[in-house]
Amino acid sequence: MKKSGKILGVLLAVCMVITMNVVSAYADSSVPVTRWDNYAATKFAGGTGTKDDPYRIENGEQLAKLAKDVSEGNTYYKGKYFRLEKNVDLSAHRWIPIGDYGGISYNSFEGFLDGNGKTISGMVVDQSKDKQSAGLFGYISNATKGNEVGVKDLTIANAALYVDESMLADPSGFVSAGILVAGVMVNDGYKGTGVFENISVSGTITVKATKGSNKIGGLIGDDNRCIVRNCATDVTITGASNTGGMTGISCNTTFENCTAKGRISGLWGLGGFVGYATTSNGNDKTTESTFTNCIADVAVKASDWNVGGFVGFAEFGTFKNSASFGTVTSTVTGWEPRAGGFVGCAGNVTFVNCHSASLVTCDRKDTCGGFAGKFVVGTTAGCSFDNQKNANLNGIGTNDTEQQVEACITQKNLSNICVDVYGDHHYAEELTVDQEATCSEEGSKSYHCIRCDAKGKSFVIPKINLTHVDAKAATAESAGNIEYWHCEKCGKYYSDAKAAHEITLEQTVIEKLPGKEAINNLPKTGDDSRVALWLLLLAVSGGVLLKNFADRRKNAD
Repeated sequence: MKKSGKILGVLLAVCMVITMNVVSAYADSSVPVTRWDNYAATKFAGGTGTKDDPYRIENGEQLAKLAKDVSEGNTYYKGKYFRLEKNVDLSAHRWIPIGDYGGISYNSFEGFLDGNGKTISGMVVDQSKDKQSAGLFGYISNATKGNEVGVKDLTIANAALYVDESMLADPSGFVSAGILVAGVMVNDGYKGTGVFENISVSGTITVKATKGSNKIGGLIGDDNRCIVRNCATDVTITGASNTGGMTGISCNTTFENCTAKGRISGLWGLGGFVGYATTSNGNDKTTESTFTNCIADVAVKASDWNVGGFVGFAEFGTFKNSASFGTVTSTVTGWEPRAGGFVGCAGNVTFVNCHSASLVTCDRKDTCGGFAGKFVVGTTAGCSFDNQKNANLNGIGTNDTEQQVEACITQKNLSNICVDVYGDHHYAEELTVDQEATCSEEGSKSYHCIRCDAKGKSFVIPKINLTHVDAKAATAESAGNIEYWHCEKCGKYYSDAKAAHEITLEQTVIEKLPGKEAINNLPKTGDDSRVALWLLLLAVSGGVLLKNFADRRKNAD
């Protein structure tokens, strides 16, 4: 009996250990128990690591080899090139990012990955368990001049990142997360060597945060001295600060032709595209980030200040030919929300041809605006916001510099976006009828922009042809009609071919002529007795004349 009790106790203890290992900090999520670094391959599919002959990766095990080698501090991948040869499914195990900074190590990826048009799917990262920066890559840096680092031509689909601020290895630091990479740092003087282009990511990032020590972005959590081109995100991010649909905190980076979509909710410093835009060197404006031809179509909701449809807090930065859609919602009451359709709070910032089509919902109207919640210092040129969506808001809520933003109706605002952001209107292939033609007036049709409904080249629709009816004489048997013209579309009748004189159908009719039957049926009037008498006299007179004529012939004979 005692022996069986001991066995039972051991089994219970084992079960408890297993349970503790299995249950994730996110009990409601499907976080794999096993780690990819325990299934890493021992070699790649081929290649020597040069630009012309990159290391070739064909499956999750080989990708895990790269992550494991970098995390263990192996430096022989510096300046090396890698290429995906096949789509990779990472759903079987929990992903340990390639490189890390501020987590359990300071080892970075210092090479270049060519996605080769392939897709990585099913990636799950749980920073709360592994205390790593969360992303496919944890940290990318460049330690050697001329060493190209970055990623291109890659899709990451249906990723899930879990981040717990309280689980930071360094409690005084920041937790970083981005579906592609948590953090990028290219050494000073090497701007432009960290390149990320033609990348698309989708998925969710769930953050447990109270202090707001976060750097969370759909693509990149924290970027510094990079070039990001032709990238797209479609993400749902909850619970964080310093959060953007594309990047969390940005400095000294160039973004071109990028689009962010999805939903963001959290604390402060939230933007549809970038959470916090600043510099890499204090007040040195030359180290600010630039955003050109970029779009944010994101529903952003903040429980703290500095929230915008494109950027939450722009301490520095230059924004050109960019636009925000979606919604901006601030739940702050009683103090400054600083919520704007394009930017929450702006200082030392330049906006050129930027437009907000976002709907802003905010309790404090004085610190909320259709374009900016608060504008401290900087310039605007050619910018606009939708005052139909935001009828109760000014363009700028608190305007310390008296910058002006055009308030315009929805169609005009969208037209501005077409011209300034997309470069031109995109007209539909089919013509749209603007005015129906009638029998009396010409109509019109034109090509319409599929984005803003602006009219392009137009064409005349001729008047509707009238049906001509020849004149027809009336007879005793049937009615006739005058010459007239009829419009079958509207049912109107006209006395002329130009449809200048309208008539009724009744006016076209000529009544039948009267006949014998009609005469006989005429009503009798007055006394007809004298008529009979005259008829009798005529008969008698005729008889007398005939007798006289006969007598004269007889006498002559």
